[in-house]
Amino acid sequence: MSSTDTALADATDLLRRASTRIAVVGASNSPWKFGNIIVRKLMAHGYRVFPVNLRETTIAGLPAYRSLKELPQPVDIVDVVTPPAVTHRILQDASEAGIGLVWLQDGSFDRSVLDAAEAAPFKTVHHACIMVVARQAHPSGG
Repeated sequence: MSSTDTALADATDLLRRASTRIAVVGASNSPWKFGNIIVRKLMAHGYRVFPVNLRETTIAGLPAYRSLKELPQPVDIVDVVTPPAVTHRILQDASEAGIGLVWLQDGSFDRSVLDAAEAAPFKTVHHACIMVVARQAHPSGG
């Protein structure tokens, strides 16, 4: 089993528990953006969701945080919905915060992001959508 497969298996196990805490970096108040859709879908499944956005104070009725460092408690998964240039900084923040698993949504990574993630101290999921895996792993809600 490759490290990518192991990371996806670990993430799927986390998504089987409604108590899983998920930060969505790049969360948005724009209803058509994935940063909003993902927050709402994860909330509908019963997960504790922490939106992270530099400019917003609330997203989908939840308090928004400016960075991973500002989160009020540790999270199990950091889901990233930012452009690759921003994702590099998020990977560094996740390393400094001691995050165990980072999920890179399509569009948040390029080859250089994947190389940086491979060298990081956390597990990384990519080429999979957290909403699809959450629906399969924890089918109640959304």
